[in-house]
Amino acid sequence: MYISDNYEQKLTDFQKKYDLDFKNIDLLKQAFVHSSYTYENSLDIIESYERLEFFGDAVLKLVVSDFLYNSFDYQEGELSKMRSIIVSDDNIYNYALQLNLDELIILGKNENKQGGKNKISILACAFEALLGAIFIEYGDFGYKKIKEFIKNNFLDDILSFDKKMDTLNPKSILQEYTQSVNHKLPEYILIKEEGLEHDKIFYYDVKFENKIIGSGCAKTIKKAQSEAAFDAIKKLNLIKEENQDG
Repeated sequence: MYISDNYEQKLTDFQKKYDLDFKNIDLLKQAFVHSSYTYENSLDIIESYERLEFFGDAVLKLVVSDFLYNSFDYQEGELSKMRSIIVSDDNIYNYALQLNLDELIILGKNENKQGGKNKISILACAFEALLGAIFIEYGDFGYKKIKEFIKNNFLDDILSFDKKMDTLNPKSILQEYTQSVNHKLPEYILIKEEGLEHDKIFYYDVKFENKIIGSGCAKTIKKAQSEAAFDAIKKLNLIKEENQDG
């Protein structure tokens, strides 16, 4: 897929800057092709970044999990929470801007007019597609290359989430969302209490528009409500929901 000589030079400069060496330059280019471009140019949808994004999303979670597991002694729940925030669209959008992917994204004319180069969802997907392309390009060394790429460019930020987690307030995030929908607040409902008086576990649901949107439990009411709110914002895709198998 040829775009222009100027664009080809941008890809060359990008690779030099971030220590990449794609033998298959079309694979790298594909990581930045939005479906609006393939549609307007009568190309097959598989020539867009969507398949690479699917792959890169999984690789990103694995690499972030690797760094978190080997950097912190937290339990599974806290590690999952940190990973959810780190791989959220809002966060990796900032990573995409750091790499200037807004200058590389290839959009259809209409999407470009609508400001697609600045859309969080588009740039976050392009970042994941880039990781997918790197993994495929480097074959058996794909994971090692991506880990090196993330380490060199984003590791300090990833590890700083240890401190950022203390300021994360799921209840505030959820409240901002519900008020943006209909100016109403979510309702926290105590479902049950278990345990002895000095060692209780509280179970809470959070309700909005007459629907249960999240659940959580903890040894304090405040923490249980916070866990319910966190469950809700994952399910509402305010941050990416993790697959918790087993």
